[in-house]
Amino acid sequence: MELLIIWIAKVPNVIWSAVIASCLTIFGVFLTNRGNERRQEAVLEYEKEKFKSAQKLALKKEVFLNVASSFADVLGVIPKLMNLDFSQKEIHREMESHGGIVAKSYLAAKESSVAEILKYSAETAEVFLHLIKSRAVLLDHKKAIEIYQETIGFANAEKNRILSMMKEFNLQGRSDQATFKYLNKTYDTQENIVKDNSKYLEKEKLTLEPLHTEFSKKCISEHSRLLSLIPPMTIALRRELENDGDSEIFVNALNENIARMNNAYDKLFAEIEA
Repeated sequence: MELLIIWIAKVPNVIWSAVIASCLTIFGVFLTNRGNERRQEAVLEYEKEKFKSAQKLALKKEVFLNVASSFADVLGVIPKLMNLDFSQKEIHREMESHGGIVAKSYLAAKESSVAEILKYSAETAEVFLHLIKSRAVLLDHKKAIEIYQETIGFANAEKNRILSMMKEFNLQGRSDQATFKYLNKTYDTQENIVKDNSKYLEKEKLTLEPLHTEFSKKCISEHSRLLSLIPPMTIALRRELENDGDSEIFVNALNENIARMNNAYDKLFAEIEA
């Protein structure tokens, strides 16, 4: 031990200075590296969270844009209901994916946003049930008109066929009174069918026309009302997408558009009823 102390005592100060300086340098490098590692870890953690946030926002954007598009398609069906030739199959085709698209939003949206989506979905469903029920009455009248028209068409075709036969018999000089009597009776029967069905046809048309006008007005009214109810859900989804600008501008623009649309339809109905 004494020899170790003596040996250490004989080491020149210059060497000790170099050793101490080296140790301090190594320690400084250690502290620097450690600080760099911590900063790097912090940066990596920040980038990780940033990436996760970006992915989450991208997922929400895709889901919510699909929801907005689907609701727009559904609302677009309502004016088409005024066209009685627009079939149930076509209605189903345009709305069949709506439920699944909206259901996906329940997984991505906040509870408050889901509540707004559910509220608006329920309102939309109630409107459709009411309109489809009212439309069914119109479709019954439309079907009756088609049957009467078809019956009249068949009867007129039969009348023309009988007239052709009678002309042909005359050209041939045939004088079979029984045959002519049968043909005349058959012709009169078809004529009565045309008259009776024409009367029923006119009655159905007179019944359908005001009902159709009333239903069309109801479609436009409900379409406008549903549009006016859309802001709470839309604003909630805009906030989810961090796009919560001045909502009042959006609401005012929407209401102005609805007013212009209603004005245009009112003029159209006024022209039809004039």
